[in-house]
Amino acid sequence: MSLLNRSRAIFAVSLIILGLCGCAEPPAELSDGTLVPGGAGAIALDQGWSTQALEQSWYASFGSRLLPYDWLKALEQPDSEALFLHPDHLRELGLMAQLPTEHNPSGYPVGFGRDQDADGRAWVGLGCATCHTGELRHGEQVIRLAGGQSLLNYSGFTHQLEQALERTASDDAKFSRFAEALASMPTDRPALREEIRVQAQRLSHLRELNHSPVAYGHGRLDAFGQIFNAVAVDGLGIAENRHVPDAPVSFPVLWSAPHLDLVQWNGSAPNAGPGPLLQNVTTAIAVFGSVHITDASIGGYGSSVDFAKLGQIQEAYYQLRAPRWPEALLGPIVAAKRDRGRALYASHCQSCHQIADDGDRKRKLTAQLTRVDEVGTDPKMVQNFLHARVRTGILEGKKQAVLAGEPFGAEARAIDVVVHAAIGVTLRHPVAAIRDSLVSYHSVIKAAIDNNPDYYKARPLDGIWASAPYLHNGSVPNLAELLSPPDQRSARFHLGSHAFDPVRVGVQTNAQPGSTLFDTSLPGNSNAGHTYGTELANADRADLLEFLKAL
Repeated sequence: MSLLNRSRAIFAVSLIILGLCGCAEPPAELSDGTLVPGGAGAIALDQGWSTQALEQSWYASFGSRLLPYDWLKALEQPDSEALFLHPDHLRELGLMAQLPTEHNPSGYPVGFGRDQDADGRAWVGLGCATCHTGELRHGEQVIRLAGGQSLLNYSGFTHQLEQALERTASDDAKFSRFAEALASMPTDRPALREEIRVQAQRLSHLRELNHSPVAYGHGRLDAFGQIFNAVAVDGLGIAENRHVPDAPVSFPVLWSAPHLDLVQWNGSAPNAGPGPLLQNVTTAIAVFGSVHITDASIGGYGSSVDFAKLGQIQEAYYQLRAPRWPEALLGPIVAAKRDRGRALYASHCQSCHQIADDGDRKRKLTAQLTRVDEVGTDPKMVQNFLHARVRTGILEGKKQAVLAGEPFGAEARAIDVVVHAAIGVTLRHPVAAIRDSLVSYHSVIKAAIDNNPDYYKARPLDGIWASAPYLHNGSVPNLAELLSPPDQRSARFHLGSHAFDPVRVGVQTNAQPGSTLFDTSLPGNSNAGHTYGTELANADRADLLEFLKAL
């Protein structure tokens, strides 16, 4: 048997073992208006997922450990006896309340998954869907968007959780109610109280480690900054490696992302080969996970990363499609305006933003990289990425790719240390990593890695209507403003409302309980740049906007 045929045979056997060659009919896809399981009346749109795929993806764990699993449903808000999971409280924090379902028996918010540590203890943590599920409200109707842009107030949520734990440990009445809810024996309560303090201190450490002078607010996170700190500070144990994570960016939409050659706002991460797996490993480490970098590089590094479902998560998002504008809910698209807008898009937008055929499940897409000084948008995210260097500590002299590559010197780029850690974690679980790679393998266009990514990425704009706020840092609340000159864009606005504006196409910006103020004059928050199409006449801009609604 030739090497090629042997490889094909091994691959086929692997698929059978993984259960991918079964003859059962695939579950029916969700259609526009299908009720979301546990969504209390919220509906889904047709995005290529079945109800089963949605539930499994929303509550899948990748190794994030926020709190012991049962604690969250027993915890009260810091300043009242109301439960932390009260729907109004979750709404103010940008989280999506859910009723119990098969895959979410405790009725935790969208994106909160169950994980189990080596001792068999259950934890609740954040998964992909926490930051990558959108929600729109129009009238009385709530629409959930799989893979969409969350308006989670990440730092507000974690600070509230820290305060809730601190108050529970210090307030006798709160602690008593918490212990009763957990059915804790009186003899176990001193240890329980101490553990609450320990978990509060852990969250306090993460807050101090990742403190930013510019608040993130709703819908944003400096993911790279927090990943750098998780690995280079906590993972290596070097406090001096801390970088201020002060360049928050919007949570990107995930539909079509697995089909691109490059991902991340600065196009710094290739999608070919093991790229998606390594990206998910780093995310798990940073989002309440852990990595233990030791001298045992051959055997890989210990971590909290759960490889059991990474391949399934990656495969699910590969199948995801952008939502179509639901005319029955948001009003009809005017065909004549849309068609005139199509020609304007071709001449003003398409050279950077290719049109994706999401009917092609194996579509291969290319991200267009535009230099920061050309696009003119806020440069802080790119600058932080380019200039972040750290001490390597125990990694000095080790190969950058663990088993290959040049050795580290005394200092290195933060991103190189992160990639090294992700490879090391993956090597600790070779069989699982191979399985995940097989489950989620799809061919994408291979792109060269640029070691100096002074760019921002332009992606296909499928589903752009459902992706507000806009620009990489979320500094423009609607598409009408994005097509306007920068001096006509809102300088200050509130975020937190899921109410949708179908005329200007974006989020409504009125203040409400829990909303956060976005001030574009602050560092990292500029709404300048991306002036493409802004010189058009008002009627032409209206036509272009109509076409964008149809993508």
